[in-house]
Amino acid sequence: MSLKSIINFNEKTKDSHYSVSDDVWTILSVEDDVNYQKSIELSLDGLEVDGKGIEVLTANSAVEAAAVLSSVSDISVILLDVVMESDDAGLRVVDTIRNVIGDDNVRIVLVTGQPGVNAPRQSLMKQYDIDDYWTKTDLTEEKLRSVVISNIRTWHSLSELNRAKRGLQMIVDASRVITSKLDVEGFSKTVLQEVGKIVGVPHSGGIACLVSSELQPLETNEVVAATGSFSLSRMKVLQDLLSCDSHPISIEKMTKLLNTARDEKRHIFGKELSVLYFSTKDIDRRSYLMLVESPNSLNEQHVALLRVFCENVKTGFANLALLNKLSKLAYYDSELNIPNRNWLVREITQSNDFMLANLDMVIINIANFSEATVMLGSSHTELMVRARYENIRAHYKHAKEICRISHNQLAILFSRINTPSEDELKSLTEQSINVDGINHTVVATVCVAELKSIIGYSASDMITLVEMALIDGLERGKAVVKYSPSFTSDIAVRHEILQDLYSALRMEDAFNIALQPKVNMCSGELVGAEALLRWTKPDGSVVPPSLFIPIAEASGIMNKIDSMVMEKTINTIKRLCSIGINMPISFNVTCSDITTTDFIEKLVGLLSASGIEPSLLEVEITESQAMEDYEEVNPVLQKLLSMGVKVSVDDFGTGYSSLAHIADLAVSTLKVDKSFVSKLSNDKCSEAGLAVCEMVFRLANRFNFNIIAEGVETEEEKEKLIECGYEFAQGYLFAKPMPIEDFEALCKKSA
Repeated sequence: MSLKSIINFNEKTKDSHYSVSDDVWTILSVEDDVNYQKSIELSLDGLEVDGKGIEVLTANSAVEAAAVLSSVSDISVILLDVVMESDDAGLRVVDTIRNVIGDDNVRIVLVTGQPGVNAPRQSLMKQYDIDDYWTKTDLTEEKLRSVVISNIRTWHSLSELNRAKRGLQMIVDASRVITSKLDVEGFSKTVLQEVGKIVGVPHSGGIACLVSSELQPLETNEVVAATGSFSLSRMKVLQDLLSCDSHPISIEKMTKLLNTARDEKRHIFGKELSVLYFSTKDIDRRSYLMLVESPNSLNEQHVALLRVFCENVKTGFANLALLNKLSKLAYYDSELNIPNRNWLVREITQSNDFMLANLDMVIINIANFSEATVMLGSSHTELMVRARYENIRAHYKHAKEICRISHNQLAILFSRINTPSEDELKSLTEQSINVDGINHTVVATVCVAELKSIIGYSASDMITLVEMALIDGLERGKAVVKYSPSFTSDIAVRHEILQDLYSALRMEDAFNIALQPKVNMCSGELVGAEALLRWTKPDGSVVPPSLFIPIAEASGIMNKIDSMVMEKTINTIKRLCSIGINMPISFNVTCSDITTTDFIEKLVGLLSASGIEPSLLEVEITESQAMEDYEEVNPVLQKLLSMGVKVSVDDFGTGYSSLAHIADLAVSTLKVDKSFVSKLSNDKCSEAGLAVCEMVFRLANRFNFNIIAEGVETEEEKEKLIECGYEFAQGYLFAKPMPIEDFEALCKKSA
């Protein structure tokens, strides 16, 4: 069983091979939140840049990203999550791209799902050559498309300028992949063929590569690879090549150039014959001479390319040696010299079900790791992790193994009989450690899982499931989390809803709005309505907003839903006006969408196209959103009011209001939250509810706001609100949300 099987996305199985077309721009999205990953693919669907479409490759972790980067060339833009399997996994991927792979062209756009986290320091962005930085809530579909288009064009320009150099690097990389050993013949021949294409050596010319040694005569130097006119049978050493009379170049000239290049250890470029010299003596005590014969003179660009080629050949040999070293380190963390994630995956994979049934895994997630790295430096945080590891090793000698599975996460394997108790695990959540003579309190979240409860999943998925349970516990404020098998079923349900939501957004009739009347409690007169979104699945079942709205917000597609509700609300107002019902209708919008530039633009466009009076439209935003993002939100609300659009603060009384902000808040109406209204008919808390309702009423009068009570369900609540001075309300006592046809009938009846 795989983790993807419980998510049930109909997507291609990821493997180590990726195939992309030359007719598209290739984008790589590195994102561990598969929900947001899907929203990126949806947003970029159908986008064309300069006549070419977009091919979106995806990776869900830094490890998967490395696999894609090693398999695919010409990736133009990388959309990279800052926080994945570790808080700084994104920066590690950037470091790999810039410093290990050496790709300075690809455009890197960092994204984060933590709106409260400041962008990386300018020095950090400069250090890693990061091109852009966005929070997921700000990266709307339009903004995402704009960012991708501009970065594709930047990449294309840079690529054109550096195509030759990058081409040679790709040649060396391709040659390195051909063999894991120092196969000089295969390596050299591949490179010679590509160089012949780049510098334009015609069929009448050729290239030969010699292994040179100062201790032997030049004529006996081995010919390890040859192409074109030099590629003749029985050509083993230079003497064979010199004795061949099929070349227009004289033997004397060839010999002189080769001797000069070898003795002076330099390249010699000529009109008919050039000799390249390069040395790898620091690796294998060899030097190489390359004869390039061409009837066409080499221009400056060719010479520059050949110089780069010489350096890349040396780099290729160095990389081979480096790969051998890296293979030894593949299963161990280079900093702590302890098993890493790859080791843990291998260990679990090689364990049978009986062994796994007797193992427990504890994952420790060190909090605020990325912030500490930015503030104190990576060397300091590495010392913190080392001190934490040594502390654990000293106290849990019976642990089977301690692994570092990410920069800020340690995983410990215990035999069932030795697994620490919950109280012992609590001691791991807060420990004092000493770094450079300074005592630090390191806070962490801990998750423990019985591996027998997840037998059947792949080793990688088992680790991921425990990490997901840890993150879920972290979001719920729990320091110690115990993995439960029900967690996977919860994931399955949420992802099934999200999958259905993606499909519904492509359908015309999946969503509609219901209207809940707003009334004058004293006269019973209808004074307006609130538009509420309803989602009906193809089988006729209705998905409540309380279930799919949080999932939509978490997946980054709430802007599509907000936009759809806005359009449907304006169309509803237009329809009502056409039959003589001039009734103001409100709709809800999230803070992340109302602050985008395209929100106002689209609203103005829809109002203009519909011809309705702006005063018939009312925008509702929750109090907590309005106050938390006051500096950004309030100017937008002021713009709406100046257009004639009304603005309501929904759920008032439950957020984080301050009198200073309330005084300047650009709204027309306060909506008292139903949680306070419901207290009016509860004997135990009636006085408290009444006190809040009276306070909000006085506040509204003080600052000249209209006021409406929501969630009124009983006559008692209605009467007490009227006694407090309230005039307008909405709730089940008066009417439930209804289709527009029923609302039209109700308006005609009330008239």
